[in-house]
Amino acid sequence: MLDIFRKYAADEDIHMYSIDEGMIDMTRSWHLFGNDPYYVARKMQKDIHDTLGLYTTCGIGENPILAKLAMDNSAKHKKSMIAFWHYIDVPDTIWNISKLEDVWGINTRTANHLRRIGINNMYELAHTDPAVLKREFGIIGEQLFAESWGVDRSIISHKYHPKAKSYGNSQVLQRDYFDQRQIEIVIREIGEQVAARIRAHNLRSACVNLFIGYAFGEANYGDHRGGFNVQKKITPTNVSHDLVKVLLHLFRKNWQGQAVRCIGVNYSKLSPDCSLQLNILEDPELQLKRYKLDHVVDQVRKKYGFSSIVKASSLMPGTTAIQRSNLIGGHNGGNAYE
Repeated sequence: MLDIFRKYAADEDIHMYSIDEGMIDMTRSWHLFGNDPYYVARKMQKDIHDTLGLYTTCGIGENPILAKLAMDNSAKHKKSMIAFWHYIDVPDTIWNISKLEDVWGINTRTANHLRRIGINNMYELAHTDPAVLKREFGIIGEQLFAESWGVDRSIISHKYHPKAKSYGNSQVLQRDYFDQRQIEIVIREIGEQVAARIRAHNLRSACVNLFIGYAFGEANYGDHRGGFNVQKKITPTNVSHDLVKVLLHLFRKNWQGQAVRCIGVNYSKLSPDCSLQLNILEDPELQLKRYKLDHVVDQVRKKYGFSSIVKASSLMPGTTAIQRSNLIGGHNGGNAYE
């Protein structure tokens, strides 16, 4: 898919938003392929279909947010699967979106917050005092106000390059988890998945971060989610056993029995995996076996799929690793392993 995009725009003008969605700034290139952006989009759709056999939807706009909203709220419902939203059409397009959750960037929690302050749709959001939105949401409030008017000043070619890289993953659980054993199994599964990612890039981590989000109403937070976000510096490693051990320590130290609905794991302070620091308090051979075992498991899963080899605990009720291995970009799509 990316190779097809490169036929129509330069690399710096392409942003892959997810595994099944990308944004392309064709301001400087669309006229090379046709007399109208709509027909250029149609040409790209046909190119993708003829090459990959995929049907695609396309939103066109004068900036990224207009294009995104056009695709999500209009293109998917047209026979052509193409929609073109202009600034001048904002009153007839964005302001007619009645359900706040249908707007990119507005999740259920944000939508509920907006409703609590009397904003029920995009028209009302566009006609709210920006000072009120900033007071309630901070800088996100200013972004919501701009989005309601179709304003987006971002330029895709101006890439953001973070100073420090990290790898992580998070999961919103399908139900509230109360059982400590089940919660810790999911933490282990996510921790091991992220550990496999840093091993795949020949890296090791010196800082482990754990995020736990509680279910609504826990810990006297009313309608807001409570939780904790903690981290710990460690001796650099990419061994799953060692990383998960730290994660469970952080969990047990901070959890007080609340219902858990969201779990996130992040490994940062990365460095090349060029040595193995042994712990003098443990059997050296056992530590080497754990290191080698992780790499063998990685190779087996890469060749035969994630579920080809799993811990017995991942077969217990409440576990999520096997189910999540069948998702691609959040959708069902066969086994996936990075």
